[in-house]
Amino acid sequence: MDQDIVEVLEEEIRDAIVEAIKNVGRRQLPLMPGKPTMHLMAKAAVTVYEAALENRQPEK
Repeated sequence: MDQDIVEVLEEEIRDAIVEAIKNVGRRQLPLMPGKPTMHLMAKAAVTVYEAALENRQPEK
């Protein structure tokens, strides 16, 4: 995938992760991840997406 698209996707996913963690809240989560961890979570999600693209079956 184009690196610019990867960066935009990572930012959008990171923002969604931050929002989801805020919505669940400190009282329900045993650990509040820091910014570097949330960034890694977003990178991991994009990597999974890229793997899905590489492994997709051609349409018949």
